[in-house]
Amino acid sequence: MGNFYITTAIDYVNAKPHLGHAYEKIASDVIARWNRLLKNDVLFLTGTDENAQKNMQAAKKAGKDTQQFVDEMAENFRRLCRTLNISYDDFIRTTEERHRKVIQDIFEKMLKQGDIYKGEYEGLYCQGCEAFYTEKDLVGGKCPEHKTPCVKISEPSYFFRLSKYQKHIEKLLSKKEFLQPEGRRMEALNRVKEGLRDISVSRYRIGWGIPIKSDPKHTVYVWFDALLNYISALGYPNGEKYKKFWPADIHMIGTGINWFHSVIWPAMLESIGAKPPKRIFVHGYINLKGEKLSKTRGIVVDPFEIAEKYGVDQLRYFLIREAPFGEDMNFSEEALIRRINGELVSDLGNLVYRVMTLAEKYQDKIKGGRELEKHMNVRKMAYHMSRLELHLALNEVWKYIRVANRYINEKEPWKLKGKELGKVLYNLLEALRVIATLLWPFMPGACESIFRQLDVKEWDINRLKFRDIKGKPTRGEMLFRKIEVVEKEQETEKARDIKFTIGNGVKKIGIKAVAARITGVEVRKKKSGLEKLKKDAVEKTDLNAAAISPRILEFNKIYRELGAGVKHPVQNLVYLIQNSGKLPTINTVVDAYNVVALKRQLSIGAHDLDKIKGDVSLKLTTGSETYTPLGSNRKEKSVPGEYGLVDSANRMLCRMDIKQAEETKIDGNTKNVFLYVQGNSRVSDTELEEALKECCENITRFCGGSWKQLKPQA
Repeated sequence: MGNFYITTAIDYVNAKPHLGHAYEKIASDVIARWNRLLKNDVLFLTGTDENAQKNMQAAKKAGKDTQQFVDEMAENFRRLCRTLNISYDDFIRTTEERHRKVIQDIFEKMLKQGDIYKGEYEGLYCQGCEAFYTEKDLVGGKCPEHKTPCVKISEPSYFFRLSKYQKHIEKLLSKKEFLQPEGRRMEALNRVKEGLRDISVSRYRIGWGIPIKSDPKHTVYVWFDALLNYISALGYPNGEKYKKFWPADIHMIGTGINWFHSVIWPAMLESIGAKPPKRIFVHGYINLKGEKLSKTRGIVVDPFEIAEKYGVDQLRYFLIREAPFGEDMNFSEEALIRRINGELVSDLGNLVYRVMTLAEKYQDKIKGGRELEKHMNVRKMAYHMSRLELHLALNEVWKYIRVANRYINEKEPWKLKGKELGKVLYNLLEALRVIATLLWPFMPGACESIFRQLDVKEWDINRLKFRDIKGKPTRGEMLFRKIEVVEKEQETEKARDIKFTIGNGVKKIGIKAVAARITGVEVRKKKSGLEKLKKDAVEKTDLNAAAISPRILEFNKIYRELGAGVKHPVQNLVYLIQNSGKLPTINTVVDAYNVVALKRQLSIGAHDLDKIKGDVSLKLTTGSETYTPLGSNRKEKSVPGEYGLVDSANRMLCRMDIKQAEETKIDGNTKNVFLYVQGNSRVSDTELEEALKECCENITRFCGGSWKQLKPQA
């Protein structure tokens, strides 16, 4: 037991909340409630970011006073929390006096000690991000986040000496536990190593925001102001809450604001002598038909409507269950309905209803041996929660639910009487108490209904051992109702056709390739049969020989001729195996083709077909192609004179054969796959096609679906 402080990012109030805001709050609420189960003293902070310039612009568009506008809009975010059963302890608004005073005092302190200085600023500014960009950051001359043109701004400004904290930030980011997931940490660290520059932290004559005490013509830049809410809410520097809860145990943010929170914020904290948060976790985006939710771009899903239509606990469950926590997720009502009907109704709801129906009618004392107690692996669930693997923690509970369902089906208690029935009911009722306790952080409403039916007045994770039943079980209403799906009078959506072209320039440098389309896959983290196949592949491969096989050396020769100082992916695989003793576990698609890559020493890649725009071609790069390396959200330009897989939107999906792109990576939401295998003069056309066939058969064996080879276009 101890103190536990968790914060979410604070939300702009220029528009109503969308499902992405709901996702972050629900995930944070799950973590906060879990820590309350652990008997920690929890402080859970959320709130709204109200001093933004775009809030003033939205108010003007609505024909309202800015303060009135932000007051009304902030209430929408409070209402979101009430609707979704978010158990926050404090809601900070950056227009509050308690926040304003802290910001003004911190600004003056940093100004006095020389960490803030006055100068002139000129740069490209995105109003959606309220942030400046360099020319190289832009994609097609537009903001990479909002896809809108940036405006050139020149004005007097105060600057924060971010460059002063280069070594401090590098040291922080070198700690794996500080920023997670790993890909986001490396993305930030690599960018920091390029060199930190001082940043503008004020705006001139804006008319909205927190004025600088010593120079009221300037207002504090919204990002400087907003980043400090996590300590202003605690009464920094002398508040009792600050002394008790800071530094934060977990700070939850979305992908798009990683840089501000993992680089700029810790530097600001170091400047004022405050400790950095213990852990920053960057969750993924929610996508709708392949595009991330964005108020600015009008791609939204209304969480109020979804919650009202399908239920609050149903939505909470889906958002945590549907994708590995930390990765992007695709949202669709069809997927939500499948989860509701399959897992909530069939697995949990039916179990509760059947058990409570039998228990309510039973008149004797309910007692018996503890047959189901040992099957719930609480330690493993706690391990996943400590690592913020929320989806895996939830999966552990669901394994137990399925054990209980098998138990009731095998025992057939409706055929039993007397003490035999009592023994079975005892195990099932106690299993339900354990299930409800562990699920409470995820679905508090449904679990509190189970507790009422069990006549349990308190729940405690430290009291999960089976015990005597003292209450009087009483059946309630069904926890969840099946969603009736009206079949549409149209064909089921199929994976689209895609053309694959190999450019003459690629052929001239000695690269050849074959490709296939695989439809209807179900991607998982791993499968036991595939793990055995991976193990066998490692045992049967002479790793040292594989790394320097003639076909690998031929690939390396081509790289050298192109001036690219890189290693072949199989050489990287060999290095990983030699260090860990096994092929890495990524997901069932990637693992299935890595087996073939190792065995045949070939370059193999796979992409989410539904995220590819138009057709693809393997061609020489001109330098105009955009490229987002795996694990990053920063677009780069391709290197001229290399080669890569490029789609119709001129996005490079893979640099040569060594580095996949983030935008089309395979994840748990992938349904259709574009797969290709590269060879060179050391590989015959027959061998290439055999490798493609083996990859496709491996993938469909472990992921389902069907495949079709694509004929290269002229």
